[in-house]
Order: sequence, then structure tokens, then C-alpha cells
Amino acid sequence: MKEYLKGKNIRLRCKKGYPEAHTHIIIGNVVEETAKYVVVKGRTFHFRRIVDQIRSQVHCGDTMIRIIPWENVEVIHWISEKTDWNADIAFDKQGNLVLEDKAKTVIAVRRDGLE
Repeated sequence: MKEYLKGKNIRLRCKKGYPEAHTHIIIGNVVEETAKYVVVKGRTFHFRRIVDQIRSQVHCGDTMIRIIPWENVEVIHWISEKTDWNADIAFDKQGNLVLEDKAKTVIAVRRDGLE
């Protein structure tokens, strides 16, 4: 199997098992990919509906290696090689949840559960 993502920085959104489930996003670097799973070293971001851009409604996980089965992946975006997933989080002028790195890497756009 060709590894398209290995060594790339990505933003991965996991599927929700039910409508009320938290949004689960992982930003990090792909360590390995197989036909069954993708391995990402990075950080997680969990939230439900965020009201009034209150940061405490976002749970930020520690940097670690995570193995995600492909059946749990909803979408993956390639992001900048310069992304710093350890940067603090903030809301930009458009209401998007972003990392406060140089690129202002988007974690979630306003329509993805942000109000």
C-alpha cells in the first residue's frame, strides 16, 4: 500500500457515533498508515456546540501517538508543514477555532459546531 500521508501534517476529524457526540479533531503528523488505520502523533481537540467563543468549552488533549481506524475517519486535510499543534488556541475574527501558531491553523471552522 502506498503511504500518501506519512510524514505529512494533517487535521483529522473523526466520525460521530450519534448526533450529540463531541466533535473530535486531531492535528498532528502521520507516523504510519496501513489499509486498516492511520497513526498520528499530535493533539486532540474535543467540543460540542461552542457558545459565545468560550475557550473552556474546548478540551485540548496532550501530544501523543494515536491509532485511528479508517472506519472512524470522516475527513482528513493536509495542513502546513510549519503547523505547531502545541500552540495555544483562540477564535479568529470569523469565529473559527484556530491554533495561535504563525499560520493561524484552523482547528474547526465556525460551521463545524461553533456558534
